[in-house]
Amino acid sequence: MISKKFIALIIIILFGIGGFFRFYNLNWDQGHYFHPDERNIANAVVKIHFFDHLDPEFFAYGGLSIYLYRAAGEVMVSLTHDPTWLSDWGKIDVIGRFFSALFASLTIIPLYFLGRRVFNQKLAIITITLWTFAPSAIQTAHFDVTESILTLLIVVIALLSVELLEKPSIKKYSLTGAVLGLSLAAKTTAISFLAFPGVAWLVEIFKNRRFHLGKIWHVTFLLEAMIIIFLLFSPYTVINNQKFLESMDYESGVVTGRLIVPYTLQFTNTPPYLYQLINTLWQVGPIALLFVPGIIFLLLSFLKTKNLNFLLLLSFPLAYFAYIGSWHTKFIRYMLPILPFFVMFAVYILTSIHTKVKWLGTFLILIFIIPSIYWGVAFFTIYTRPQTRITASEWIYQNIPAGSYLLTEHWDDGLPIDIPHNTPAIYRIEQLKIYDPDNIAKTTYMAEHLSQGNYLIFNSRRLYGTLMYLPDKYPIMSKYYRLLFADQLGYQRVAEFTSYPQLLGLTINDDKSEETFQVYDHPKVMIYKNVSHYPASFYENILAN
Repeated sequence: MISKKFIALIIIILFGIGGFFRFYNLNWDQGHYFHPDERNIANAVVKIHFFDHLDPEFFAYGGLSIYLYRAAGEVMVSLTHDPTWLSDWGKIDVIGRFFSALFASLTIIPLYFLGRRVFNQKLAIITITLWTFAPSAIQTAHFDVTESILTLLIVVIALLSVELLEKPSIKKYSLTGAVLGLSLAAKTTAISFLAFPGVAWLVEIFKNRRFHLGKIWHVTFLLEAMIIIFLLFSPYTVINNQKFLESMDYESGVVTGRLIVPYTLQFTNTPPYLYQLINTLWQVGPIALLFVPGIIFLLLSFLKTKNLNFLLLLSFPLAYFAYIGSWHTKFIRYMLPILPFFVMFAVYILTSIHTKVKWLGTFLILIFIIPSIYWGVAFFTIYTRPQTRITASEWIYQNIPAGSYLLTEHWDDGLPIDIPHNTPAIYRIEQLKIYDPDNIAKTTYMAEHLSQGNYLIFNSRRLYGTLMYLPDKYPIMSKYYRLLFADQLGYQRVAEFTSYPQLLGLTINDDKSEETFQVYDHPKVMIYKNVSHYPASFYENILAN
């Protein structure tokens, strides 16, 4: 029998490791805010002024994180007497990342108690071990976005809902409603988190097949607490309702594919559900292979044992995945709120085998847990190295003469970036309008710039990684990239900068992962030099034909 002190020591160690991975080098981009959502959030924080201007004028996320970062910025100004904590986007991002790392670290604790409460201590320890090393949890902690707090809150809501299922009370429903309100204030899509307490309430109704007034009070107090907390931390969702609805109409159009925008073209022809499941391998490692079997096994266990906690735990993750899995837009971060539960379901199979056949269970646990830990540590190493855009910029300043004509791509961060003692202003820089419709004019446009350019710079795979594979929509650009990479356009690759996950001499190329898993914190940067100086007519002929 393992002592409580030893278990506590394991939890403390895992919490410490998880915290280290999540907090390490939060300023990995040296204040250059390469994540577009971070730029939007920082811009909203700058607009806030307590208490005469509280409208963030930005509704893709709720007001909770924006107000939190602004308040923390005010504290930093009072401590350091440096007013740029409220105006410098890079510093605001560091504040946001601090909280993101904090929430991501704290998630380990309720996840343990949830696993122990519903299953057993063995499962709980293995689950938090895997979550401690989960690359997606580590990565999101390094971004100033809401997924970390949403993941923490949904795990807490699941834990509270188990309490509601077993011993319902007005106090517990009110507390659950308050946590739901915080979730909704962080991001309005968190309304889906109602699934957990909703199932608990429905079970309460049908359990004794009697309906009484107390059950109405339970859901009433939950909804009241949720609405009050939501309005307290995200009031302008209601006050500026027209702007909010416009934002939601745009966001829903983008995710469902009703509105096709350049940054979602990568999802053209990607299979629903399967695409997200494949990418969970990047997010958590080999344990993802057991996600579907784990769900099926837990469902069969519920049918056999009638354990209502199993039904409760399955409710939100399955409903959420059924919904977002059908979306056109499949950003990898959308899966984060359900990944802790999927990991738990996968571990349930392993611990069940271990209970019946100890040697086999131990073998399988090690087979899945060791590579998953390896992958997490390997991914973490990207934050121990300079970001590739910064390294590439240093190379550009050292090797490309001032006054050179540099061709970059729109819809991506331009290079070179500002670094101490150097500025992009010393070059002539043109952002090629790659996403514009392919036509005769586009051929002429590309030919003129390619004939004049001295260097061609790819900031990431964001454009070529998509358009190369869309020849029907982009026949010219698809051909352009294929010819360029085959060294047939007179441009020669002279530099390449990568920062792939690596550990113990093994490098893991993650170019096949969903784009946003790579392009913000460790993109591949390539620089091509014009060595042939072909005339515009050459490019017109080769691209048109």
